[in-house]
Parts: sequence; structure tokens; C-alpha cells
Amino acid sequence: MNLTQKLAFFCAGLLFLSQSSALAQDNLWEVSRQSLVSILEESHYSPDAFVDAMGNPNLDMTMDSVRPKTYSRYRSLVRSWVHSQLPDIDVRFIRECGKGLLSKRRWEIQSHTFTYRSQTVDGREIEMSGRVTFLANREEGIPHEVKSISLYSHQALMDKSWAPSQSLMFAPLKVMWDSAVIEPDFQNWGINHGIEPDGSGSSIQMGRQLADCTVAALEVMRQHGVTLSPEGYTTNWGSSQGAMPALQFAKWYDTDAPQWFRDALRLRSTFSTEAAVDSPSSTRALFQSAEHLSLKIISLVGYYRAFTPQQMGGYRPEDFVPEWYTEKKYPLEDGRMVSFLDAISFSLSDITQPITYTFTSFDQVYAPDILTEDGMVNPDCPKMEAWLSCIKTHNTLEGWVPRHPVYLAHAPKDDFIPYEKAYELYRDISDEGKNPNVHMLSIPFPSFIPTGGMMSHLVIAFLGQILLSFEENPEDMQRRYKTVK
Repeated sequence: MNLTQKLAFFCAGLLFLSQSSALAQDNLWEVSRQSLVSILEESHYSPDAFVDAMGNPNLDMTMDSVRPKTYSRYRSLVRSWVHSQLPDIDVRFIRECGKGLLSKRRWEIQSHTFTYRSQTVDGREIEMSGRVTFLANREEGIPHEVKSISLYSHQALMDKSWAPSQSLMFAPLKVMWDSAVIEPDFQNWGINHGIEPDGSGSSIQMGRQLADCTVAALEVMRQHGVTLSPEGYTTNWGSSQGAMPALQFAKWYDTDAPQWFRDALRLRSTFSTEAAVDSPSSTRALFQSAEHLSLKIISLVGYYRAFTPQQMGGYRPEDFVPEWYTEKKYPLEDGRMVSFLDAISFSLSDITQPITYTFTSFDQVYAPDILTEDGMVNPDCPKMEAWLSCIKTHNTLEGWVPRHPVYLAHAPKDDFIPYEKAYELYRDISDEGKNPNVHMLSIPFPSFIPTGGMMSHLVIAFLGQILLSFEENPEDMQRRYKTVK
């Protein structure tokens, strides 16, 4: 897979972040007090071993293809930063369990992957996977109270190995603030990759999946003697494709979360970057040009499979695409045969990218009755009106008056997701700037970032994920980015 193809998969689905009207109206989140199903794997690390375990070969190769030796330099930076945090952590644990023999550390970093119960976009209960990483005493029977909990909703994934349950990625660095880091894979990733359609078309349902994952992670922590300290709190982070799910979680926490859940977490603030936008208007922007269709393809047609016809105004996924999308079949390693539409929906880029890389016109993406005579998308045709209405309901933040600090961040030079769209969302949820809890940050544009199309967004979002991993609280990102409002 070449770099352009990888970037397309990495960015697939940045804009359709919403939730089903049936679920939003009929099924308020009824988060269970017990969602944990099983532990998949547990790992124990010293600080240096933790740094060594981060990332994977696919990540190394991808970063280095954007800029040579990027990952080796990043790992060196991470190791230096981790070592700078050790004195404070050592003092904290000495207070809990004393010094070890020959001053050997009596604490370690633990990371556990697990499965939990949650609901899909179309309302089915299934098992999903996630990861929780925290500091813990090595001495059996001595509990530990973490200073905070960090929830992280990940960006669009370039490869299935990038899912939190599959690899130790960037967000767990927050563990060095003595924070327990909780990361859901979300629908389609982790144990469900290639089986469940991508759920990124529903930011509300992804927010619920984050809540269910959090309940399970708290149980994993409890089983290992780790709890949130009485003075502790929770921070909530989302980047790129995870930007809107983080906001949906914050909205639910403010408006509908049960008191036991609030008592367990004590949400402090939220940071949402590089895709906090209104889905319908951002989707319409994709219709303006047929350029870069291989990069847009999943955002355009990859989320239909997750919804029922009832949720899409009576239309089926097949109604939106050319006939060959469902007629032609492709073999998988497990013996299954999937259609091209299924391959897009399941994020099977090895099948889709060699084909979509050649796309140059909208008739290769949409059914004929969605197009105008000159081959452009007609957003006012019945099918597209139904879909845009669907995703508006599925992504709505209407009625939310943030009660805790929310920091939105976007780059004015993001050529893929216009800054104006992010600023419009800021104006909406801040009541035109009247709510002092809502802040807008401007992300600077480093000189080495290539401009044009999706590349600018990818690199800006990627750097943002790295930067937020080093910060303790969302408000600390104001040191990194310029405060607009």
C-alpha cells in the first residue's frame, strides 16, 4: 500500500460523525454499572520497557514515510519526557508503600486490554474491545489511588494494528501524570474489525461506546487495586475522528448521565481537536469537487451499512451506490466473500484502495439518480436529503449548554476540514461566545507540513495527538495553541 493509500485509510470517515434518530429519541443511554466481559491481555512495564513497547512497525514505517527518521526522534523525545516525570512518581509511591530493597521501584505501569458490552449504531448489543493503562504498586495488597482518569477517543485508523487494543499508542503516555488512560476501539475496530461496519457515522453512539468502555475499565482497575483518589477527576480528549464522540460524551455527562457515573468520574474538562464540525454542512463541502475521491470514499459512502433503512429515511445502503458495489464479490482470508460496499464499510483497505485510487468522477461513487446532468452530487435529491437529515440527527449537539470547560482546536490552514466549520460549531455550543466554559484555540501551521488537500489535515491532526499526549489537562493545551475565544 503506497503512502497516498495509507493516508486515505487513516483519514477515512473524518466528517460523518453522528447518531441514529431512533436511538437518540427512543433509547437514552442506559449505561450499565457492569459492562466488563473479559480480559484479553495484561502487560506489566518498567518505564523504559513502556517506551519500547509503544507503537508498531506499521506506525514506524508510516511516520518515516512522511518525514525520515521521525519515529526514532519521537521515541527519543518520549523517553526523555518519561524520565523527567519519574522523580514525582517515585515520591508518590514511596508515600504509599515505602522504598524497595536497594531503592528498587515498587511500582510499575500496567496496561490491560478487555472486552465489554455496548450497542452498535443500529441498536444491537455486542462485545467491543478497549484498553486501560495505569500505574500500580508491585506489592500485592497495597492499593493505589490515581490522580486522574483520561478518556481518549482515537483518530481514524490507518491500519487495524493501530487500534488501542492491538497496540500501545500515544495517549497512554498520560499515565506518567499518574492518570489512568481509557481507550475504546469503537465499532469496527479491535475484536470487531472486518465483522462490524464502521460506526463512525454516529458520534452519539460512539460516545455511548466510550461510556460503556469506561465502566468496564474502572472494573479492571478495581480488580487490580487501583481507584480514583477522592480529590481526583476525569479529563476527556478526542482527536480528528474522535473529536465529536468526545463532545457527545461531555454532553451526555452534563445532561443525562446517572449520578453514580458522575460520582465515579467527576469530569473536569474536554479537549476536542481537528474535526469538531457539523456533519451535514461538512458533508456538503465534499460534494463541491470530485478531486481526491480515493481519500473521500469512506466519508462519502462508508457509513451506510451501520444504519437501518428506518434510520436512513427508508433507504438501504445499496440505494446510494452503483450496482457493481454490491454485485461484485471479493474473497477474505477466512473464506468469506464480501461486496465492495462491505469492504468499504468494514475498512478493508487492501481491497478498496487499489480500486478507489483510480476514481476521478462521482459516477464511480454514487447511484445515477443522486447526480446532476453534469455529474455532480445533488444534495437536494430525495436520497441525499434523507441521508443529510439522518446524519444531522445523529450528530446533533443541540440543547447542550456545557457545564464544564470545553476546548475546541482547529488549524486555519487545514485544507480538508475548513476552519470555518469548526468555528461555526464553537459559536453554536458557546451561544455566540456567551458561555465562558467554551473556548476556541487556533492550531499553528508548522513550516514543514505539506499543503494542499488532505495532507495538511493528516499531519496537523497527527502532531496534535502527540502534543496532547504530553499534557495533563485540556486547559494546558492553551500553552501549545493560540486562544481565539
